[in-house]
Amino acid sequence: MRRLGKWEGNRMHSHTLRVLIEKYHGVRVGAYSYGPCLKPGQFPRGVVVGRYASIADGVRVFLRNHPMDWLSTHAFFFNRVLGYVPRDTVEPGELWIGHDAWIGENSIITPGCSRIGIGSVVGAGSVVTRDVPDFAIVAGTPAKQIRYRFPEATRQAILASRWWERPMSEVRGYMDSMTAPVPENPERHPLLSGSVGPEAG
Repeated sequence: MRRLGKWEGNRMHSHTLRVLIEKYHGVRVGAYSYGPCLKPGQFPRGVVVGRYASIADGVRVFLRNHPMDWLSTHAFFFNRVLGYVPRDTVEPGELWIGHDAWIGENSIITPGCSRIGIGSVVGAGSVVTRDVPDFAIVAGTPAKQIRYRFPEATRQAILASRWWERPMSEVRGYMDSMTAPVPENPERHPLLSGSVGPEAG
């Protein structure tokens, strides 16, 4: 797997690595995303990662809990791999990690969360127990929303732009704008111009 990354530039650029991770490990990872999602066996089957997502080392994802209303919480009674039940009796959930999301080091995503929003930020060491809205910053144990990264009009402009669907070969032409704060009027950003609807002013 390491050699694949070198042949195609690095892990952020390797299309072949993404194909193999999805085929053999059931994790789908969008272009330019990086982190443990690209390491075999680090994330469970059923995780989908959008494009341009930044996932730090030590992030753990859990898609099912032990049953607390059964007589026993032991995995013998719900995990078929252990040989006592013919099929899994506690079905795993799914997790979608949005485009351009940033998940800080050693964060834990529990089965209570099925969506980490587009452009959202999860602070390092957080325990995420519920869905995270687009562009929200959350942190803590359990993680709580601190604020949004941008005002509503800017959030809507970014969602409408769908800039993350562009290849890096195109986005790199906007480096001056991508390495500076988003202006108060989002239409001044070249990747957002024309994406602000009438309701956003």
